[in-house]
Amino acid sequence: MRRPRRLGLFATVLSTLMFPWGGWGADPGPGSSASGLFGLGKQAIGISVGHGLAIPIADTANPELEDVQFITVAPRWGIGISNPMGGDAWYRGNFELLGEGTFLYQVEPKEGFAGGITAMFRYNFLPDGRFIPFVEAGAGILVLNLDLAGREDGLNFSPQAGVGFHYFVSEQTSFTGEWRILHISNADIEQPNRSLNSSLFLIGVTTFLK
Repeated sequence: MRRPRRLGLFATVLSTLMFPWGGWGADPGPGSSASGLFGLGKQAIGISVGHGLAIPIADTANPELEDVQFITVAPRWGIGISNPMGGDAWYRGNFELLGEGTFLYQVEPKEGFAGGITAMFRYNFLPDGRFIPFVEAGAGILVLNLDLAGREDGLNFSPQAGVGFHYFVSEQTSFTGEWRILHISNADIEQPNRSLNSSLFLIGVTTFLK
C-alpha cells in the first residue's frame, strides 16, 4: 500500500502547485505566437514536480542503487541571455539561463532527503504558435541524506541534460514538461563514490514576465 499512497501524494502536490497560478482559462487565440516572450533580459518564473527512477547503468548497477526512486520539487527563475537568432530557419531560438532550487524526497529503497541548487542553460526553439520545445543542460550542488550502500552522503554534484517543451495555455502562462538524465556523485571527494544515474520526468507551470 505504500506506493499507491505515495503516488496519491505526488498527484496532490502537483495539483496544489499548478492550479493556484492564474490565467488558465484565458485562450491565447488561434494562431497566436508565444515567441515574443523570449529574448535578452526577458524573465520567467515557474515550479515543477517530478519523479526520478534509477537507471541500472555504470555504478548504478548495484542491488540497492538500481531500486532508487524519488520525488522532486523544483522552483525556478529564468532570464534570456540572447535575443532570438537563426532568422527563419527551423532552429530559430534563444538562449536562457535558469536557477533552480532542488528538493528531493527519496521513496525507494528507503526514505531519504536531498536539497540544493542547480544552474541550467536552455535553448528555446521559437516557431510560431503555442508550442515551444527546448533542449537544456547544466549542473548543481546537492547535500544528500539518502543512506545508500556504496556511496557517501553529504556534498554531491548533479550534472544533467534533457529535452522539454512549453505549451501556452494563456498569453503568459505555459504548461511545461521535461525529461532529463540526472547524474549524482561527489567527484571522488570521498569514498565510496558509486554514482546514481536517474531518468527524471518533470511537469509544472511557467509564467513569463513582460
